[in-house]
Amino acid sequence: MARRLAGVSGYDLIAYAGNAEDVVLMRAFAGQRGGFFVDVGAGEPVSGSLTKNLVDGLSWWGVNVEPLPERHARLHQARPSDVNLRVAVGGEPGTTMFFRIVPGRGKSGGGGLSTLRRDVLERHLADGWRHEELLVKVVTLETVLGAHAEPGFDLLKIDVEGAEAAVLRSADLRVWQPRVIVVEATVPLTAQPSHQEWEPGVLAAGYRLALFDGLNRFYARDDQDDLHERLAVPANVLDNYIPYACARRAGLIGPG
Repeated sequence: MARRLAGVSGYDLIAYAGNAEDVVLMRAFAGQRGGFFVDVGAGEPVSGSLTKNLVDGLSWWGVNVEPLPERHARLHQARPSDVNLRVAVGGEPGTTMFFRIVPGRGKSGGGGLSTLRRDVLERHLADGWRHEELLVKVVTLETVLGAHAEPGFDLLKIDVEGAEAAVLRSADLRVWQPRVIVVEATVPLTAQPSHQEWEPGVLAAGYRLALFDGLNRFYARDDQDDLHERLAVPANVLDNYIPYACARRAGLIGPG
């Protein structure tokens, strides 16, 4: 990350991800061009994206899984070289109801809280959010990987608002062996850990925890000592980054 960003005075990197997860990933994969990712719960192509820096800075490509139609459309427009799937990932293939979280009293945004889980929906409704229901196609992670990935690919990221265990159970990590796995690991909108249900399966598949950043847990394969070392430190001042929202407010970059 020694290269200065054009037009962003003094900074090496813009952090598009909300918790600067992409800064950690860019440090971990520094210099590795042309990598491959699978992003389950990809969200927006810019704001909140864990993969935009990898795509723009290291020429990575991958699979973006996003069930919300408006977000899928923006991904399709912004990432034409990626595979953009308008589906949800779960334990059983078929169709199911997907709960789109929308602004409620005193609330704005909300799309990133959308979920397959009714218990998560109920907590959001009690907190003042509203929702809409969409019928979505559900596929297993095994199906996604079988169609688009090769064993030993670089990055698997999962952010599915409470459905992480179902996603992880739906593929054999011992076969696919992504080098790094990043999973959102707290109950939505809380600091309460939620990894207990699914982490034992990740560890049993040959992974070690490298970092918990307060929101996500970063794992690397047991045979990836260099990645463990580079992942183990959260994003910090020595990474010389600026958050996306701050860069926009400062007029260092434009919208989009």
